[in-house]
Amino acid sequence: MKKLLIIALFFHFSAYSQGKAELSLKESTIFWRGTHAIGNSGHEGTLRFSSGMLTQSADGKITGGSFVIDMNSIKNTDEEDEKGRKNIEEHLKSNDFFDVKKFPTATFTIVKIAPTMLPNKYAVTGDLLMKGISNRIVFTALINQNKEAISVKADHTLIRTLWGITYKSQSAFDFGNLKNDLIANAVPIKMELLFRKK
Repeated sequence: MKKLLIIALFFHFSAYSQGKAELSLKESTIFWRGTHAIGNSGHEGTLRFSSGMLTQSADGKITGGSFVIDMNSIKNTDEEDEKGRKNIEEHLKSNDFFDVKKFPTATFTIVKIAPTMLPNKYAVTGDLLMKGISNRIVFTALINQNKEAISVKADHTLIRTLWGITYKSQSAFDFGNLKNDLIANAVPIKMELLFRKK
């Protein structure tokens, strides 16, 4: 009887000590930029999430989290011509790039989060699954929180070829025949996230 009571108290304490914060979909965005391999011209835009959450220990430390990115939400924000903007978005959704009909979502799962020497800055390690390929990435995030919410800001550069996105890639051509329309493999992204505590 005593053992059963101890077990019950353990599970009660574990459930109580784990907090959750849900991603605010309307207030969270991924910003991306793609450029040509030569020069600085290119396009930029946004992506949205379809779900996301963080877990916290009893003392407020973030212990993990997972996110689902809606690849159909990809938007171009620099092209002023509506037809041109739609053409860019449809091309990005095609199998030249993200093949959203086959892979409508991407997921990111936090594996580890650790404080750095800088105030409110954390080293985040996680697995990004995109187009059926998973790669581990590491980036630094600025994290601030209060009683109601957690805000996260982070920058990272993805190497698109690691996820099989090789359209007009530098690595897919002989550098002796370098062309002006080649697309850089490095894709800078910026994340601005807001989580509401439950």
